[in-house]
Amino acid sequence: MRKAAIILAVFVFFGVFGFAMASATTIGVDLAHGESDKGLAVLTDKDGNVIAEGMIKTISDVSWAYIGPTEKADELGIPQLGDKITYDAIKDVDFLIIGQPTQAFSPDEIQAIVQWWNDGNRILWVAGDSDYGDGPQRIDFANSILDAIGANLRLDQCSAEDATSNAGAGYRVIGLVNPDSGTPDKDMLTKDLKNGGKVLFHGPGVVAYVDENGNWKSLHGGIAEGIYIIVTTSADGQIVENTDPAAQAYTAGDTGEFPLMAVQLFEDKKNVLVVSGETPYGGYEPMWTPEYHGVDLDGPQFVTNFIHWAITVQSNLGKEETSEGGSTCGPAALVGLALIPLALYRRRK
Repeated sequence: MRKAAIILAVFVFFGVFGFAMASATTIGVDLAHGESDKGLAVLTDKDGNVIAEGMIKTISDVSWAYIGPTEKADELGIPQLGDKITYDAIKDVDFLIIGQPTQAFSPDEIQAIVQWWNDGNRILWVAGDSDYGDGPQRIDFANSILDAIGANLRLDQCSAEDATSNAGAGYRVIGLVNPDSGTPDKDMLTKDLKNGGKVLFHGPGVVAYVDENGNWKSLHGGIAEGIYIIVTTSADGQIVENTDPAAQAYTAGDTGEFPLMAVQLFEDKKNVLVVSGETPYGGYEPMWTPEYHGVDLDGPQFVTNFIHWAITVQSNLGKEETSEGGSTCGPAALVGLALIPLALYRRRK
Protein backbone atom coordinates (compact mmCIF):
# COMPACT_ATOMS: atom_id res chain seq x y z
CA MET A 1 0.00 0.00 0.00
CA ARG A 2 2.82 2.36 0.93
CA LYS A 3 4.63 1.58 -2.33
CA ALA A 4 1.51 2.41 -4.34
CA ALA A 5 1.17 5.70 -2.48
CA ILE A 6 4.76 6.65 -3.29
CA ILE A 7 4.30 5.84 -6.98
CA LEU A 8 1.08 7.83 -7.04
CA ALA A 9 2.88 10.76 -5.42
CA VAL A 10 5.51 10.67 -8.17
CA PHE A 11 2.89 10.88 -10.91
CA VAL A 12 1.04 13.66 -9.09
CA PHE A 13 4.33 15.56 -8.75
CA PHE A 14 4.98 15.43 -12.48
CA GLY A 15 1.43 16.28 -13.41
CA VAL A 16 1.43 19.31 -11.15
CA PHE A 17 4.95 20.39 -12.19
CA GLY A 18 4.27 20.18 -15.92
CA PHE A 19 0.92 21.91 -15.65
CA ALA A 20 2.28 24.64 -13.38
CA MET A 21 5.14 25.46 -15.76
CA ALA A 22 2.82 25.91 -18.75
CA SER A 23 -0.10 27.53 -16.92
CA ALA A 24 2.27 30.10 -15.41
CA THR A 25 3.13 31.26 -18.94
CA THR A 26 1.34 34.22 -20.50
CA ILE A 27 1.41 34.35 -24.30
CA GLY A 28 0.79 37.73 -25.86
CA VAL A 29 -0.25 37.91 -29.52
CA ASP A 30 0.34 41.06 -31.55
CA LEU A 31 -2.64 42.21 -33.62
CA ALA A 32 -1.68 45.88 -33.62
CA HIS A 33 0.31 45.89 -36.87
CA GLY A 34 -2.18 44.64 -39.43
CA GLU A 35 -1.87 40.96 -38.50
CA SER A 36 -4.86 38.72 -39.11
CA ASP A 37 -6.27 36.72 -36.18
CA LYS A 38 -7.01 33.72 -38.42
CA GLY A 39 -6.52 30.51 -36.48
CA LEU A 40 -6.46 32.07 -33.01
CA ALA A 41 -10.10 31.55 -31.99
CA VAL A 42 -10.98 29.24 -34.86
CA LEU A 43 -9.72 28.35 -38.33
CA THR A 44 -12.18 28.57 -41.21
CA ASP A 45 -11.99 27.99 -44.94
CA LYS A 46 -12.78 30.63 -47.57
CA ASP A 47 -16.50 29.86 -47.23
CA GLY A 48 -16.49 30.34 -43.47
CA ASN A 49 -16.65 26.64 -42.61
CA VAL A 50 -14.78 25.68 -39.46
CA ILE A 51 -11.90 23.35 -40.27
CA ALA A 52 -10.11 23.40 -36.92
CA GLU A 53 -10.34 24.75 -33.39
CA GLY A 54 -7.99 27.66 -32.89
CA MET A 55 -4.74 27.99 -30.97
CA ILE A 56 -6.32 29.63 -27.92
CA LYS A 57 -8.75 26.83 -27.15
CA THR A 58 -6.40 24.02 -28.21
CA ILE A 59 -3.35 25.21 -26.25
CA SER A 60 -5.35 25.79 -23.10
CA ASP A 61 -2.64 25.23 -20.49
CA VAL A 62 -1.26 28.75 -20.98
CA SER A 63 -2.80 32.17 -20.45
CA TRP A 64 -3.52 34.12 -23.63
CA ALA A 65 -3.77 37.88 -24.20
CA TYR A 66 -3.39 40.21 -27.17
CA ILE A 67 -2.31 43.68 -28.21
CA GLY A 68 -4.60 45.31 -30.77
CA PRO A 69 -8.11 46.62 -31.44
CA THR A 70 -10.53 46.60 -28.50
CA GLU A 71 -13.28 44.86 -30.48
CA LYS A 72 -11.18 41.70 -30.80
CA ALA A 73 -11.57 40.93 -27.08
CA ASP A 74 -15.09 39.49 -27.40
CA GLU A 75 -14.26 37.64 -30.60
CA LEU A 76 -11.14 36.01 -29.17
CA GLY A 77 -12.33 35.65 -25.59
CA ILE A 78 -8.99 36.78 -24.13
CA PRO A 79 -7.84 40.02 -22.44
CA GLN A 80 -6.62 43.03 -24.38
CA LEU A 81 -3.32 44.35 -23.04
CA GLY A 82 -3.41 47.57 -25.04
CA ASP A 83 -4.08 48.89 -28.53
CA LYS A 84 -0.36 49.23 -29.24
CA ILE A 85 2.86 47.81 -27.89
CA THR A 86 4.17 49.58 -24.82
CA TYR A 87 6.40 48.25 -22.08
CA ASP A 88 3.56 48.45 -19.56
CA ALA A 89 1.33 46.46 -21.92
CA ILE A 90 3.77 43.58 -22.37
CA LYS A 91 5.84 43.61 -19.14
CA ASP A 92 3.95 40.59 -17.74
CA VAL A 93 4.00 38.67 -21.04
CA ASP A 94 6.38 35.72 -21.04
CA PHE A 95 6.00 34.69 -24.69
CA LEU A 96 5.31 37.31 -27.37
CA ILE A 97 4.25 36.26 -30.87
CA ILE A 98 4.43 38.77 -33.74
CA GLY A 99 2.80 37.04 -36.69
CA GLN A 100 3.62 38.57 -40.05
CA PRO A 101 3.20 42.31 -39.40
CA THR A 102 1.98 44.44 -42.32
CA GLN A 103 2.57 47.80 -40.63
CA ALA A 104 5.74 49.35 -39.26
CA PHE A 105 6.62 49.44 -35.58
CA SER A 106 7.17 52.90 -34.14
CA PRO A 107 10.51 53.69 -32.47
CA ASP A 108 8.71 53.69 -29.10
CA GLU A 109 7.26 50.24 -29.76
CA ILE A 110 10.64 48.83 -30.74
CA GLN A 111 12.19 50.32 -27.61
CA ALA A 112 9.41 48.74 -25.51
CA ILE A 113 10.16 45.34 -27.04
CA VAL A 114 13.89 45.80 -26.41
CA GLN A 115 13.26 46.73 -22.77
CA TRP A 116 10.95 43.72 -22.34
CA TRP A 117 13.53 41.44 -24.01
CA ASN A 118 16.35 42.72 -21.83
CA ASP A 119 14.39 41.87 -18.69
CA GLY A 120 15.25 38.24 -19.47
CA ASN A 121 13.28 34.99 -19.17
CA ARG A 122 11.49 35.85 -22.41
CA ILE A 123 10.37 34.00 -25.53
CA LEU A 124 9.87 36.01 -28.72
CA TRP A 125 8.50 34.57 -31.97
CA VAL A 126 8.87 36.86 -34.99
CA ALA A 127 7.18 35.51 -38.12
CA GLY A 128 7.69 37.11 -41.51
CA ASP A 129 6.81 36.39 -45.11
CA SER A 130 8.30 35.96 -48.57
CA ASP A 131 9.23 38.82 -50.90
CA TYR A 132 6.05 38.38 -52.96
CA GLY A 133 3.75 41.43 -53.28
CA ASP A 134 4.15 43.63 -50.22
CA GLY A 135 6.34 40.95 -48.63
CA PRO A 136 9.54 43.04 -48.66
CA GLN A 137 7.94 45.50 -46.26
CA ARG A 138 6.78 42.69 -43.97
CA ILE A 139 10.31 41.30 -43.97
CA ASP A 140 11.70 44.74 -43.11
CA PHE A 141 9.20 45.16 -40.26
CA ALA A 142 10.18 41.79 -38.81
CA ASN A 143 13.90 42.47 -39.23
CA SER A 144 13.62 45.84 -37.50
CA ILE A 145 12.80 43.99 -34.29
CA LEU A 146 15.46 41.31 -34.78
CA ASP A 147 18.10 43.97 -35.37
CA ALA A 148 17.03 46.00 -32.33
CA ILE A 149 17.33 43.07 -29.90
CA GLY A 150 20.77 42.14 -31.24
CA ALA A 151 19.83 38.80 -32.78
CA ASN A 152 21.84 37.00 -35.44
CA LEU A 153 18.78 35.56 -37.18
CA ARG A 154 17.05 37.49 -39.97
CA LEU A 155 14.61 36.94 -42.82
CA ASP A 156 16.20 37.39 -46.23
CA GLN A 157 14.55 39.27 -49.10
CA CYS A 158 13.57 36.21 -51.11
CA SER A 159 11.16 33.28 -51.20
CA ALA A 160 11.47 29.52 -50.96
CA GLU A 161 9.65 27.17 -53.29
CA ASP A 162 9.73 23.38 -53.33
CA ALA A 163 9.40 21.15 -56.38
CA THR A 164 8.40 18.04 -54.41
CA SER A 165 7.20 18.96 -50.91
CA ASN A 166 4.22 21.14 -51.76
CA ALA A 167 0.42 21.28 -51.86
CA GLY A 168 -0.05 21.28 -55.63
CA ALA A 169 2.19 24.24 -56.46
CA GLY A 170 5.82 25.03 -55.73
CA TYR A 171 5.03 28.16 -53.69
CA ARG A 172 2.64 26.21 -51.41
CA VAL A 173 5.57 24.77 -49.55
CA ILE A 174 5.05 21.90 -47.16
CA GLY A 175 7.75 22.54 -44.59
CA LEU A 176 9.35 19.51 -42.94
CA VAL A 177 9.87 19.42 -39.19
CA ASN A 178 13.56 18.55 -39.26
CA PRO A 179 15.30 19.82 -36.09
CA ASP A 180 19.09 19.99 -36.04
CA SER A 181 20.64 16.99 -34.30
CA GLY A 182 21.84 19.06 -31.35
CA THR A 183 18.48 20.71 -30.68
CA PRO A 184 17.66 20.48 -26.95
CA ASP A 185 14.71 18.21 -26.11
CA LYS A 186 14.15 17.71 -29.84
CA ASP A 187 11.82 14.75 -29.31
CA MET A 188 9.23 17.16 -27.94
CA LEU A 189 9.04 18.81 -31.36
CA THR A 190 8.24 15.63 -33.27
CA LYS A 191 5.92 14.00 -30.73
CA ASP A 192 2.60 12.72 -32.16
CA LEU A 193 3.16 14.13 -35.65
CA LYS A 194 0.99 11.73 -37.62
CA ASN A 195 1.76 13.06 -41.10
CA GLY A 196 5.53 12.92 -41.15
CA GLY A 197 6.05 16.41 -39.74
CA LYS A 198 4.40 18.23 -42.64
CA VAL A 199 3.51 21.87 -41.92
CA LEU A 200 2.18 24.49 -44.34
CA PHE A 201 4.58 27.33 -45.16
CA HIS A 202 2.56 29.08 -47.83
CA GLY A 203 4.90 31.28 -49.89
CA PRO A 204 7.51 31.38 -47.12
CA GLY A 205 10.48 33.55 -46.48
CA VAL A 206 13.91 32.08 -45.71
CA VAL A 207 15.85 32.47 -42.46
CA ALA A 208 19.40 33.82 -42.70
CA TYR A 209 22.30 34.57 -40.35
CA VAL A 210 23.96 37.96 -39.77
CA ASP A 211 27.34 37.92 -38.03
CA GLU A 212 28.73 40.47 -35.58
CA ASN A 213 30.18 42.50 -38.47
CA GLY A 214 26.86 42.74 -40.29
CA ASN A 215 27.70 40.14 -42.93
CA TRP A 216 24.75 38.11 -44.19
CA LYS A 217 25.24 34.35 -44.53
CA SER A 218 23.10 31.39 -45.48
CA LEU A 219 21.91 29.58 -42.38
CA HIS A 220 22.97 25.99 -41.88
CA GLY A 221 23.28 23.54 -39.03
CA GLY A 222 26.16 24.27 -36.67
CA ILE A 223 26.71 27.83 -37.87
CA ALA A 224 26.87 29.13 -34.29
CA GLU A 225 26.33 27.90 -30.77
CA GLY A 226 22.74 28.23 -29.61
CA ILE A 227 21.21 28.42 -33.10
CA TYR A 228 19.08 25.53 -34.32
CA ILE A 229 17.10 25.00 -37.51
CA ILE A 230 13.67 23.51 -36.82
CA VAL A 231 11.80 23.40 -40.17
CA THR A 232 13.22 23.16 -43.69
CA THR A 233 12.21 22.66 -47.28
CA SER A 234 12.98 19.30 -48.83
CA ALA A 235 16.27 18.84 -50.68
CA ASP A 236 14.38 20.10 -53.76
CA GLY A 237 13.84 23.57 -52.34
CA GLN A 238 14.69 26.56 -54.52
CA ILE A 239 15.40 30.24 -53.86
CA VAL A 240 13.16 32.60 -55.84
CA GLU A 241 13.31 36.39 -56.19
CA ASN A 242 9.91 38.03 -56.69
CA THR A 243 10.43 41.68 -55.78
CA ASP A 244 13.34 44.02 -55.16
CA PRO A 245 15.52 44.41 -53.14
CA ALA A 246 17.76 41.42 -53.78
CA ALA A 247 18.50 38.85 -51.12
CA GLN A 248 21.78 39.19 -49.21
CA ALA A 249 22.44 35.63 -48.06
CA TYR A 250 20.86 33.54 -50.81
CA THR A 251 20.89 33.65 -54.61
CA ALA A 252 17.94 33.15 -56.93
CA GLY A 253 18.09 29.72 -58.53
CA ASP A 254 19.98 28.09 -55.64
CA THR A 255 18.58 24.64 -54.86
CA GLY A 256 18.76 22.47 -51.76
CA GLU A 257 17.37 22.26 -48.26
CA PHE A 258 16.61 25.75 -46.93
CA PRO A 259 15.72 26.89 -43.38
CA LEU A 260 12.14 28.07 -42.93
CA MET A 261 12.15 28.28 -39.13
CA ALA A 262 15.00 28.55 -36.63
CA VAL A 263 15.65 29.44 -33.00
CA GLN A 264 18.41 31.26 -31.17
CA LEU A 265 19.00 30.67 -27.48
CA PHE A 266 20.41 33.46 -25.32
CA GLU A 267 21.92 31.88 -22.21
CA ASP A 268 22.87 35.22 -20.64
CA LYS A 269 19.33 36.56 -20.67
CA LYS A 270 17.65 33.14 -20.52
CA ASN A 271 15.73 34.10 -23.65
CA VAL A 272 14.51 32.13 -26.66
CA LEU A 273 14.10 33.75 -30.07
CA VAL A 274 12.07 32.12 -32.84
CA VAL A 275 12.20 33.33 -36.45
CA SER A 276 10.03 31.82 -39.16
CA GLY A 277 9.19 32.55 -42.78
CA GLU A 278 5.53 31.77 -42.12
CA THR A 279 3.22 32.75 -39.29
CA PRO A 280 1.49 30.36 -36.87
CA TYR A 281 -1.71 32.47 -37.04
CA GLY A 282 -3.08 34.88 -39.63
CA GLY A 283 -1.37 35.32 -43.00
CA TYR A 284 -2.85 33.93 -46.20
CA GLU A 285 -2.90 30.43 -44.71
CA PRO A 286 -1.20 30.00 -41.33
CA MET A 287 1.07 27.28 -40.04
CA TRP A 288 -1.88 26.07 -37.91
CA THR A 289 -3.63 24.68 -41.02
CA PRO A 290 -4.45 20.93 -40.66
CA GLU A 291 -5.07 20.22 -44.37
CA TYR A 292 -4.44 22.09 -47.59
CA HIS A 293 -5.33 21.14 -51.16
CA GLY A 294 -5.75 17.52 -50.19
CA VAL A 295 -2.52 17.25 -48.17
CA ASP A 296 -2.94 16.20 -44.53
CA LEU A 297 -0.74 18.29 -42.27
CA ASP A 298 0.62 18.36 -38.73
CA GLY A 299 0.11 22.09 -38.25
CA PRO A 300 -1.92 22.17 -35.03
CA GLN A 301 0.09 19.41 -33.37
CA PHE A 302 3.43 20.91 -34.37
CA VAL A 303 2.58 24.45 -33.23
CA THR A 304 1.29 23.02 -29.95
CA ASN A 305 4.46 20.96 -29.54
CA PHE A 306 6.62 23.91 -30.42
CA ILE A 307 5.05 26.29 -27.92
CA HIS A 308 5.44 23.72 -25.15
CA TRP A 309 9.00 23.02 -26.31
CA ALA A 310 9.95 26.71 -26.24
CA ILE A 311 8.55 27.09 -22.71
CA THR A 312 10.48 24.02 -21.53
CA VAL A 313 13.76 25.03 -23.16
CA GLN A 314 13.50 28.58 -21.81
CA SER A 315 12.88 27.30 -18.29
CA ASN A 316 16.08 25.21 -18.50
CA LEU A 317 18.37 27.94 -19.86
CA GLY A 318 21.24 28.85 -17.59
CA LYS A 319 20.88 25.77 -15.41
CA GLU A 320 23.89 23.57 -14.77
CA GLU A 321 24.34 20.96 -17.50
CA THR A 322 25.22 17.32 -17.12
CA SER A 323 28.05 15.65 -19.06
CA GLU A 324 25.49 14.55 -21.65
CA GLY A 325 24.42 18.15 -22.17
CA GLY A 326 21.11 17.87 -20.34
CA SER A 327 20.04 20.14 -17.52
CA THR A 328 20.40 18.85 -13.98
CA CYS A 329 17.12 20.58 -13.22
CA GLY A 330 15.32 19.46 -16.35
CA PRO A 331 12.62 16.79 -16.63
CA ALA A 332 15.06 13.89 -16.47
CA ALA A 333 16.68 15.23 -13.30
CA LEU A 334 13.30 15.80 -11.73
CA VAL A 335 12.41 12.21 -12.46
CA GLY A 336 15.50 11.12 -10.56
CA LEU A 337 14.72 13.40 -7.62
CA ALA A 338 11.13 12.23 -7.51
CA LEU A 339 12.16 8.58 -7.44
CA ILE A 340 14.56 8.97 -4.50
CA PRO A 341 11.85 8.23 -1.90
CA LEU A 342 10.90 5.06 -3.77
CA ALA A 343 14.53 3.92 -3.91
CA LEU A 344 14.96 4.49 -0.18
CA TYR A 345 11.77 2.59 0.51
CA ARG A 346 13.04 -0.38 -1.50
CA ARG A 347 16.34 -0.43 0.43
CA ARG A 348 14.54 -0.39 3.77
CA LYS A 349 12.27 -3.17 2.61
